Parts: sequence; structure tokens; C-alpha cells
Amino acid sequence: MSKHERMTQEYSTWGDKLLQHTDVLYSIQEKRQFRPITVQIAPTEACESDCPFCSVAARPMKRYLPFEKMEKCLEDFRSLGAKSIELTGGGNPLLYRDRKTGENINNVVEKAAQLGFNIGIITNSHNLQVLDPSLYDSINWIRVSLIKLDEGKAPEDYDFNGFPENKLGFSYIIYETGGVPDELSKTGRVYPGTNTETVEKMARLVELHPDVKFVRIAGNCLIKGNNEAVRDEYKDIIDAVDQYGKFFIKDIGVNDSAFNAGCYVGMIRPYIAPSTTSADYMVYTCTSHVLNTRTYDPDYALCTIDDIVPAWKEMNERFATKGYPYEVKSNSGQDWHETCKFCYYNNNNRLLHTVASEMPDKNFP
Repeated sequence: MSKHERMTQEYSTWGDKLLQHTDVLYSIQEKRQFRPITVQIAPTEACESDCPFCSVAARPMKRYLPFEKMEKCLEDFRSLGAKSIELTGGGNPLLYRDRKTGENINNVVEKAAQLGFNIGIITNSHNLQVLDPSLYDSINWIRVSLIKLDEGKAPEDYDFNGFPENKLGFSYIIYETGGVPDELSKTGRVYPGTNTETVEKMARLVELHPDVKFVRIAGNCLIKGNNEAVRDEYKDIIDAVDQYGKFFIKDIGVNDSAFNAGCYVGMIRPYIAPSTTSADYMVYTCTSHVLNTRTYDPDYALCTIDDIVPAWKEMNERFATKGYPYEVKSNSGQDWHETCKFCYYNNNNRLLHTVASEMPDKNFP
């Protein structure tokens, strides 16, 4: 196994980490009951960047999840057995603030910690000063997107405010712009695109923070098959600057198309984000579905945020009787190639399908 593949397994949802959750897999196979493992929550759509590769550039920018709803969401998923939360985008979760009551990202972390969740945060901030240091022990990891390097920040500008560097990871998307703004840009900003100087800046940042766990490099998710193209073009360049063994390009040998026989990832890794047709927040099947339209699609919603517990009961009942927990666009839980142009959970769904589908000759040697 190459270093890139090994680190993809360790630090990416693309890999086989699902196999570590044998309690959930047992529940699926023996009890016909799915339980959530990780809940991805986009608490705010506000963001100070305007990335040309943003998967949700057409999202409703002014929305945020009211803290009261956030508390209920966390409590409901914890009651279903969820183990961890990812505070992610949409926007930059560090900008979260309930405009009516004043609670911010620290209140979210505090509530999640009280409930016993493992907590991860994905942000593009170049400093972490908004986070209360008294909560650092409650946060399991933070992954920082390095887009600020392309917005004029130098490696020396990054300030992690004393957050333990051994709980930090970096990520970067390789992209090109052709010198024009993204068609959905809200600012008209022209990003420079990736070049060798960008890679050298990332290497300098690691030199300044050598205890960071990884630097994850990926292709532009808006372009099918781009991870393979990035690997072919940038692997030697990245390996040449990787003095600390921290860099990896996503690589486990699978494509970014849907697993055609079934989709189950919404039951174990749901995504919370706004509705685009109402004031509700919704529970969606995954973070990949937005790549079809670059915003949240109600066709991929499992339920509203107010109906989490009964929805999981209903979906498990459907799985027990019909063999699939949910469907999209009346596909009866099959033919996902026709429903999803992109899917970054192909491997997860393949594993879950094997667990969920009884093989008649499973004991044949």
C-alpha cells in the first residue's frame, strides 16, 4: 500500500474506516437496523471566501441553524446512537452565530461535548482565535482548508491560537480558473489557480507546524475523475517537497460515480443543511448530492430537522421490508447512476451493501 493510499484510508471518508464500526455493521446485518455514526452539520452558510470550486456556491447565503434547533438536532441524533459530529460547510462554521440569541460556535461545541460526541471542525480560517481555548480538549480534530494561501495570506500568517497541532490537518483543492471568476462567484474575485509556488507555500506551512497530522490534496470535485488527473500531474511535485511525510493525494482506486446497487450512507453519515424551498433545515443523504446543482436539493432530503427520530424509524422499517432505507426520485433504492452524477461515498455504499444484503452462499469456501 502506498503512502498516499494508506493516508487516504486514515484521513478520508473514502476509505474503509467504516469497518471499524462493527457495532453498527452488526446492527444492520443481524437486526436490520441502521444507526448514524457521524452527523455532518452546516451551521451557517456565511463564508468569507469565494472558492471557484465551491460545491455549494448557489446555496442560500444568509441562512443559519438556530441554536435551539441545533440543540434538538444533536440530542435526537445522540439518542439514535450517533458517535461524532462534523461542523462543516456550507459556509465557514467558525462564523456561526445565532443572530437572535447570540450563541456561537463555542456554544455548539460545548453542547456537543456535554452529550458525549466526538467533535471535528472543517474550516477555511487562517486563525482559530474565535474558539475558546477552554474547549480545546473537547475538540477531537480540526481540518483547515488552505485556500487563504491563494487569497494573499502567507504561511507565517496562520495562527492556530494554541490549538494542539497534533489534532490539526490541512487540506487543499488543486484547481484552475483560466483567469476568470467562477460563474457563481458572489464577489467577482479571480483566484490564481494552483501552481508550484502554492505547493511550496503548503510545504512552508508544514515546516512552521511540523506536528500537523496531514495535508490532504484532492482534485476539483466539480470535474469528474479529477482526482486521478491531479495524482498524475502533481504526485511527483508534492513528493519532492514532502520532507515531513505529511502530504497525500486522495487515492484508493475508486471513481466518483455512484454505487449503482444501493445508497445507504445517509443512514450512517447524514448531512444537515438548509432547505432551498422553505425555512426548514433538512437532513440530506450526503454532501455529494450538491454537486449536481451546487446547492441543496430537496429531492435528496431524508426529513426535516424536526422529524429525525421518526424518520429513522420509518427508514429502518422500509429497509427491513423492502431492502432499501430510502429512495430518490422514485428510484426504489436502485439505479443510482441515473440519479447521482457524482458520489464520493461509492466505497462506503459498496461496503454497506455487502453488509446489508444477505449472500446465500456466504459460507461456501
